[in-house]
Amino acid sequence: MRATFLSSAFGLLVAGALLAGPAAAETLKVAGTGGAMPAIEQVAAEFLAASGISIQAIPGLGSKGAIKAAADGAIGVAISARLLNPEEVALGLTAVPFARTALVFVTSRPGPDDMKSTDLTGIFLSSNPKWPDGTPIRVILRTTLDADTLILEQLFPGMHEAVEAARLRPEIPVAPTDQDSADLAQSLAGSFVQAGLSQIITEKRSLRFVSIDTIAPTLENLVSGKYPYEKFFYLVYSAASKPAAERLLEFLRSARGQELLRSTGNLPVAG
Repeated sequence: MRATFLSSAFGLLVAGALLAGPAAAETLKVAGTGGAMPAIEQVAAEFLAASGISIQAIPGLGSKGAIKAAADGAIGVAISARLLNPEEVALGLTAVPFARTALVFVTSRPGPDDMKSTDLTGIFLSSNPKWPDGTPIRVILRTTLDADTLILEQLFPGMHEAVEAARLRPEIPVAPTDQDSADLAQSLAGSFVQAGLSQIITEKRSLRFVSIDTIAPTLENLVSGKYPYEKFFYLVYSAASKPAAERLLEFLRSARGQELLRSTGNLPVAG
């Protein structure tokens, strides 16, 4: 009788499990810089297959907003285009680089166009900058604390002063996000703005790259050092989300993860 009861109970458990279906995948909420989120979204399906962890992309936060959300526990991982500042480190967050991409200049012009690196600050300083054919260069600015603005100012001497001078001209538009910047660059004739190679590739933007000192911003030229302008992407997480974050980092550093990163215009960064 007891054996019959156990057999029936086991049968009910099995039937219940079959009706419930497979266990739901763990969900990792990810948000961050618009320059890297499209790439993360493209690797999400294969990461799920490899790890059983589903990525839920939260749009529109940027590096700063995503870092704050990670500290607050609202998301599991922030994707940042900059290192943590001391206040963010004090919150118990960890930042690990996982990829780098070229910092590029893009335009809606049919091109091809080339700029001398020594002339770039002059474009932002000039009240009426021109392309080589005499048509206007329509500069687009990013916000003051945007990661791409900070990188631009670090890479080119005198750029901070040049950008601040450009901010005094009310006719120059300011784009708050990577996607806003690319949208504006596509719609504005003669546009000129910095971006990440990865975003332009993954979003299949109708924008052309401007060569610098005759060197095109390709992954090959970034690897060789011929094109020296780059930006890094970091996985930022708290102790609470460390296990899932490290699974994502492990996948991105795997052979398949590195292949996927390269396909999205990124070079993997080894641990």
